[in-house]
Formats: sequence, C-alpha cells, structure tokens
Amino acid sequence: MSVQAVDLGHHRHSLHLADAASAASPQARPRMRAFLAGQQAHAAAASGDPAEALRRIREAEVAMDQAESKAKPHGSYDPSALNYHIAQVRYELGDKAASLDHMEASDKLRHSVYRRGRVRHLGMLAERKLGMGRLEEACADWHRALGDYPHVQSGRCDDRIRAMFTSLRPHLKNSAARGVYDRGRSMLQSRA
Repeated sequence: MSVQAVDLGHHRHSLHLADAASAASPQARPRMRAFLAGQQAHAAAASGDPAEALRRIREAEVAMDQAESKAKPHGSYDPSALNYHIAQVRYELGDKAASLDHMEASDKLRHSVYRRGRVRHLGMLAERKLGMGRLEEACADWHRALGDYPHVQSGRCDDRIRAMFTSLRPHLKNSAARGVYDRGRSMLQSRA
C-alpha cells in the first residue's frame, strides 16, 4: 500500500506504511529487505527527509548485494527495481540527471515480461526528459513505451499514455513529437 500511497502523493502516509511493513518483517530475506528499504527510501525522499532516504537506499543496496549472491528467483525484487527506487529518491532530492541514469539502468535490467512496469516507467522517464528540455529523447522513450502498450491492460499505463498526449501537445510542430503523438492516438482508437 505504501507504493500506491507515494504514487498518489500521500507521502507521509506512504512512509508510515513502509515503516510498518519493515517493522512487521524482522526476519525478511535479503531480497525482501531490499524492497522494504527501497520503498522506505522513496517514501522518505518524497516526504522531504533526504538523510533518511539516502540511509535507506544504502540499506537496500547492501541487502540487494546479499540477495544477488544467492539464487535469483523470478518475479522478485531485483536490480531493476532497486534502480527504480534509487531513481525516485534522486528525483525527489533534486538530482534529476542521476534520476534519469537510474531510470535508464532500471529499464535495461528489467525482464521483458514486465511490460506494465516498462510502459509506466518509460512514460515517467520520457516526462522527466521532456521537463529537462530533451524532447527527442523523450519521444524515443515514448515510442518504446508504445511498443509494449498494446500488450497490457492497466489503468496506470493508460494514465501514462494520456499524460504523454498532454505533455506533447505544445510540441506538435516537432516531427518526432507529432510522430509519437499520432502513433499513440491510433493505438487508443484501435483499443476503443
């Protein structure tokens, strides 16, 4: 619930939920400890506590190192997810360039079966790049998100695609922006 709370902007509540989940799991294995600490870091950063966020990210990295030294179960918290949490912490702390680097690393490490996450996270990455004036790169990321979009049924992914249209409207004179915008519109029309 902490993940959803922070995504909805309920940062303090998200931190409370993340701390409660961690406290309720004192015997958690390294991969779960990494997830819990990563979520605590994200919530702490969003709540305006950079010292706690950085402390929790270090904790998540240590736990991930321990987890990676063991067999890697499919479907668990992995280096892709850790890089996503680091990206979120860096973004909340104002280090947007490092946030983009970790979002890109997260995408490279993400298993191809996680299409919903890819659509959502590439959309977020594109929005952040656009916010930094990197329109062409943003459009490339949106094109990649649209590559997976037809294969998912997710309201959160639909939200990212709708956000893409809003973000791109002021840039439609640019051919890259127009191309991804038109591609997205035709996909939405075929889904209706």
